[in-house]
Amino acid sequence: MTEAGVDMVARTTLAAGRHARGRQRRQRALLSVAALVLALLFAVGVWGGYQLNWRWTGLSKSVTLWDWLQVLALPLAIGLAPVLLHHRGNLTRKHRGLVAVATLVFGVLVLLGYLVPLRWTGFTDNRLWDWLELLLLPLVVATASLWADRHRIRRGHLMAVGALVLVFVAVALGGYLVPWSWTGFRGNTAWDWLKLLLLPVVVPAILLPLIQQRITVRLRPGAANLVAADRDAPGRGAADRDAPGRGAADRNPADSVPSER
Repeated sequence: MTEAGVDMVARTTLAAGRHARGRQRRQRALLSVAALVLALLFAVGVWGGYQLNWRWTGLSKSVTLWDWLQVLALPLAIGLAPVLLHHRGNLTRKHRGLVAVATLVFGVLVLLGYLVPLRWTGFTDNRLWDWLELLLLPLVVATASLWADRHRIRRGHLMAVGALVLVFVAVALGGYLVPWSWTGFRGNTAWDWLKLLLLPVVVPAILLPLIQQRITVRLRPGAANLVAADRDAPGRGAADRDAPGRGAADRNPADSVPSER
């Protein structure tokens, strides 16, 4: 190819790249504007329901924080799961600190809701069983991608899980035999326990391994080539495995030409 032809190809490639980046920026701007509009409409609806008694909203002072948690916990967990799956390797100490602070603030709010009590939270009439029904499945869905990878599991993690299981079994026995009324366990049958635990067990044990690879391939460019290469060539070197997207179609043809030296 002549020098003029190479220059034309380079200009065409740069123009295509600028066009693609501009289109992505416009799409992000439109999504941001749409999200802002929806958030404003939602805020106006909430304010009108609580303060102006707009009956069509269905909101009033009888709708507590507990009711909001019942509506939002699982959808937020489902939305957070692929984000954690894609960015779990980028979590820093700052991110973990923010999660710890948010958890601490929520725990303090729960204690105040029971001890003061804060009626607007709607916590006072709920027992441990109700909290398990509310939070167990969302927590499993949101965090499953962080611990479902067997290579990340250590003996300390297994010991911690075992200790939690023993504590939970002791609390369950106390709830039925003592009985501890704050657990809310007494009166729940084996069928109730099956409904409570079925999905939290099925999601990480069966469903997550089936969809994890698909999510990874969609969110990480070149992951499909990497997965295929790792499957077809188990003896590849570490340098090839560390190069995402370097599949057979992406290799430089010159790599297969033997040296003339």
